[in-house]
Amino acid sequence: MKFDFSGKQVIVTGGTSGIGYGISKAFINAGASVIAFYKSNDKKAEKVTDELSKIGDFKTIKVDVSNEESMKEVFKQIDKLDYLINSAGISNEDEFIKLPMDKIKEVFDTLLFGKMIACKCSYPLLIKSNSPRVINIASRFATRPLSGAIPLTTAEAGIVMFTKNLALEWAKDNIKVNAVSPSLTTNTGSYYEFYNDDQAEEIGKNNPSGRLGKLEDVSNTVMFLCSDEAEYITGENINVNGGILLK
Repeated sequence: MKFDFSGKQVIVTGGTSGIGYGISKAFINAGASVIAFYKSNDKKAEKVTDELSKIGDFKTIKVDVSNEESMKEVFKQIDKLDYLINSAGISNEDEFIKLPMDKIKEVFDTLLFGKMIACKCSYPLLIKSNSPRVINIASRFATRPLSGAIPLTTAEAGIVMFTKNLALEWAKDNIKVNAVSPSLTTNTGSYYEFYNDDQAEEIGKNNPSGRLGKLEDVSNTVMFLCSDEAEYITGENINVNGGILLK
């Protein structure tokens, strides 16, 4: 399916790296204007800006999505929004008893509360759009426990329930809200931080689909949910994992 989002404006939080970068690139290639939020890596943001601005209307804004006041100031600069893609993420992993509470809180602040803040700030713009969408990026661990990652899995589960509740509340405004939950995806922070290529290849072989996820698997799903073809879909969590949850 070929998507055409000409004339649409998209915000992608965490939009200069990993899955967020893949989503930003996909929307730029489909003709949309994209604003990518990022927190700290200026060098990577500059590199992505140089790449994607040659293709279309792309810019970055440096902001911490967990800081409500900073987010409010950023949104004062934006006058149009059709799609909000919440992809910013973080994970502090260790045995629960060993994790300091500030590290646990940091995960919730970015993964869950950051999405809530972005949605609150986006609402006045979204209700002006004729096809408003919110897509929250979660993961397969929203529905499957993982030892040593209690903050991550608990926050991810919260993302899915937040998505469902927000879809219900915002239905009156015709704002469709969905979640997308990828499995391990190549060219992402989790891939490079926790696995070498040989380990990742073995994990892929254990997937019913025989491979790991690609950035395009996630971005294609996100773009479909933003398209007119998905107008009747809201409050859903779409697992993009090649069937790994079947095992």
